[in-house]
Amino acid sequence: MCVLEVERLPNNRGTRVTLVDGFMQPHLKSYHQKLMKIDMFRKDARVFKVTVWDSKNRSVAKPRFLAGAVYEVKKIHGVKFYHNVLQGSVQAVGSPTPDIIVEFGNFESAKRARLDNNEEDNPNPGDEEQKEREEVDDEFEDML
Repeated sequence: MCVLEVERLPNNRGTRVTLVDGFMQPHLKSYHQKLMKIDMFRKDARVFKVTVWDSKNRSVAKPRFLAGAVYEVKKIHGVKFYHNVLQGSVQAVGSPTPDIIVEFGNFESAKRARLDNNEEDNPNPGDEEQKEREEVDDEFEDML
């Protein structure tokens, strides 16, 4: 997802991030201007807002999110519609699980990394079934 807007929560315990599709990154300025011109209902239908709660030892000196950057955010919980805006929240933790929020240089590298990661971590069970069918077909042909 590509960051459209970032704002610090009033209680200073987290950040509210407004996200759009990652493929909008090259056109982010013009897309943001178009969103500002349309009414709130239509704008809210095109964005996703995530509240990232800080860990207790979070330093606020360096901002976690930059507008225009592409991030992959995992383990979002509490995803719901609130006043017609899709929202969710995630607990940002420190070193134990640093892979919850991953920053990418652009959308293409994020897409490539996700494809590489899915092939290693989550093999498609249909692929195994297809291989088994091919093996059975080969054995059957050998018998003929």
